[in-house]
Amino acid sequence: MRPLFVVGDVHGHRDVLVGLLREAELLDTGERWTGGEAVLWLVGDLVDRGPDGIGTIDLVRRLELESEGRVRCLLGNHEAFLLSVHLVGAEETAFPGTTFADVWLANGGVHRDLRSLTPEHVEWLGARPAIAREDDWLLLHADTDAYRGYGRSVDEVNARVALVLASGDPAALDELLEALCDRLRLNERTVVDSMLATFGGSRIVHGHTPIASVLGRDPRAIHEPLASSDGRVLNVDHCLFGGGPGFVTRLDETAASVVTPARTA
Repeated sequence: MRPLFVVGDVHGHRDVLVGLLREAELLDTGERWTGGEAVLWLVGDLVDRGPDGIGTIDLVRRLELESEGRVRCLLGNHEAFLLSVHLVGAEETAFPGTTFADVWLANGGVHRDLRSLTPEHVEWLGARPAIAREDDWLLLHADTDAYRGYGRSVDEVNARVALVLASGDPAALDELLEALCDRLRLNERTVVDSMLATFGGSRIVHGHTPIASVLGRDPRAIHEPLASSDGRVLNVDHCLFGGGPGFVTRLDETAASVVTPARTA
């Protein structure tokens, strides 16, 4: 079985991501892929809140090519925010008097990311899967079961989400953003059971909700993922934008382990 790695929300912290991948021996000093046959998933939210969202996208796109598709990235709610603002930024959301641009900025939107967005970026972001299966893991960005509103299989969900992103329909985009921004639903055993029964796999890994906020701790003290729901759910959101040092996690068939060195706050 090929080694499988996952990284939580990056939020524009490109250089931190490079450092983490080097420590995990997935990149060399020239920022070239050295992971061989390994598969690396990023759980989304490459953009917003941080200094270089577009640089982060460009890095991941290049690594995707260098690795021959072994570096992969989910669609996060912040990628959906950015695309929505690009498409219909001046349109009102379901909240009267509030535009898509207003909501994006209130959630950490960075003008530089929007200004630097190219047609190639838009195409690539719009093609990111909302969910994925890798070995026995179900990969999500958000810790929600709202994905079930878009289908009953991985392929169906991804196809329908892609159609919404390409549509430019404000109402459909607003509904999608509401789904992708939902959180904290995987604390219930029945919800976890339903998600795994619907999409397959025996364990879920996600980002979106910072571990620090769940535990009520300083992000700088977070050095490892958080398991819940009898070990069937793994949260890897290391809160880089809040000063978390970050980590890379290796996912095995029945366990998960941090492969970047522990660092003190």
